[in-house]
Amino acid sequence: MSGSTITSQFQEMVRQEVGARRATGLKGAFREVARLYSLTERRVRAAWHGELRSVRAEEWESVRVRRLEMLRVRQEQLRQELASLEEEFATPKGDQA
Repeated sequence: MSGSTITSQFQEMVRQEVGARRATGLKGAFREVARLYSLTERRVRAAWHGELRSVRAEEWESVRVRRLEMLRVRQEQLRQELASLEEEFATPKGDQA
């Protein structure tokens, strides 16, 4: 994989995570994502603005692994929420039209 591809993927992963946390404000989202990914706020802000020139392989791998972990947690939360809603809205057999 080329360096520009890694940089683009890295920036996109950071942008997605910042975007998911923008409700706290952009500055707060930068701070939170920096903490989650063990990056500096400046590095997160540069990724958000597409200003990174390069990304070290170990930095990219660390963010990729952490991003996958967080997506799996969100997936499980959504699965549980969906199961709860399906149970709540299930039509009892005697009430079917």
